[in-house]
Amino acid sequence: MSDIARFYSEKLQPKMNREPAKPIIIGIIAILGIAVGLASSHLPVLVVLLVVGCIALFGVIYQDLYVGLILFLIVNLIIPQAGPSLDVGIQTPVGERGLHFNVHEIIMTMVLAAWLIKAFLRKVSWKKTSPMMIPIGLYVLTSILACFVGAMNGANPLVPVFRFTRTVFFVYIFFIVLNTVNTRKQFQRLVVIMLICATIVAGFGLVQKVMGQAWAEKVADKVLDKIGYPAEINYVAGASDAQAYRINSTFAHPNVLGGYLVMFLPFFVSMLWYYKEFLPRLLLLAGLVVNLVCLFFTGSRAAWVAAGVIAVIYGIFGLMDKRMVLALTTILLVMLIIVAILKPPEFVKERLISVSATQAADIRMYQYRIALDFIINNPLFGLGMGMEGEQIRSGYIMEMWAAVENLYLTYLVSHGIVGFIPFMLLFIVYWGMLLLVRNKSRGDPLLYYNSEALMLGVVGLMVSNMFGAWLLFAICMVTIWWFMFGMGGVIYKFYEEKTPVPAEERVTGPMPAVT
Repeated sequence: MSDIARFYSEKLQPKMNREPAKPIIIGIIAILGIAVGLASSHLPVLVVLLVVGCIALFGVIYQDLYVGLILFLIVNLIIPQAGPSLDVGIQTPVGERGLHFNVHEIIMTMVLAAWLIKAFLRKVSWKKTSPMMIPIGLYVLTSILACFVGAMNGANPLVPVFRFTRTVFFVYIFFIVLNTVNTRKQFQRLVVIMLICATIVAGFGLVQKVMGQAWAEKVADKVLDKIGYPAEINYVAGASDAQAYRINSTFAHPNVLGGYLVMFLPFFVSMLWYYKEFLPRLLLLAGLVVNLVCLFFTGSRAAWVAAGVIAVIYGIFGLMDKRMVLALTTILLVMLIIVAILKPPEFVKERLISVSATQAADIRMYQYRIALDFIINNPLFGLGMGMEGEQIRSGYIMEMWAAVENLYLTYLVSHGIVGFIPFMLLFIVYWGMLLLVRNKSRGDPLLYYNSEALMLGVVGLMVSNMFGAWLLFAICMVTIWWFMFGMGGVIYKFYEEKTPVPAEERVTGPMPAVT
């Protein structure tokens, strides 16, 4: 009897766990096929083809979740603003276009659905743990609390839901990346894809600069508008007597492009020490130059400051690791920055002391004063999520609250200290986790240099958000942010699991230096 039981548990039970997947998948495809067939007599052929294409894409993603991650990453990084929109009548005085679904969101939703189905069928892992779990849980709970606070303070009930969806819901990307990326090759392939995509975006930005504003507007009209870019947003930064011509590539604003570029800047630098062959290093140097030049012509002062902070930290790392090339290059950059401040080029002068720059600084200071008043009057729980555009009494004056160009002040107003602490704890744990991996993995170049790049990429993101609030209002940045957190979780997972270092990467003694 025991032999029969053993046979049943070892042979038959796994089949029972696997077989139900086929009928479920066939049933889903059949239902969708019937729906498409019924709709084909009432809908345009293009819509039907789109539905069929989505079904086919879901089938591919279901077969390999990693392919879905790659598709999401490429689309998110190259055409982040494209997608159909749905106007739900939400009043947003900060230039938003309401509820919309970008292509990368649709792809990642497919990945989520496929992952949940496979997890339910016990075909994929979903129980990977990470030090990020507790701060993520607190972040979600306090964000839910902020939704209720916003509703209690008079926000349209749809607005907190809208804001929650745009900021918190994408936390699932962290868990999918953590549970899907399981090998070193998978991880490094994603890093290479990020570098290629960032170079393409930066290169297109430089083409905008060379060809000029008229060409950029023509491309926006003939191409970008057609693929779903928001027509109501002027995403070609025009030049005028008071404003320098700035490039934005495929992003809706030059400042968002600047925040995007500083996130990937550290990868170009750190990978120079990871790859030892001449050709990869040459390509990385070329990508680094393209990235830096494009970053300069975005005219994003926030991104410039973030890049400066990253450079200083790299200088410290270079001295500590005896990477003298890195340390000397950082010193040279700092000297160039000092020269640029003392005798700025015309473009820098226009961005720092022009009429538009002065007006922007004055407006920001006015916004900050209003935000500080709201924080003082509502310190613990804030005004609540979704209060943008609402009339709020501040003392004896009715003020309209709209998000200010500072992520931290905006978050303190909407979430209060109770919500702000878990939000910052996310980044503190992330940086601490990666710093630990870096310090403990001197013989493992993949962990060492990628943890360094991931850590400094998010430093750039957070510094640039001192002068903007892209993490709350640019959905493409939210999705990249959670993807970065997921990659950090994967690095820590490799460190904890002590994944074997391939022979060609193994290092004994001091880490190699580039000469």
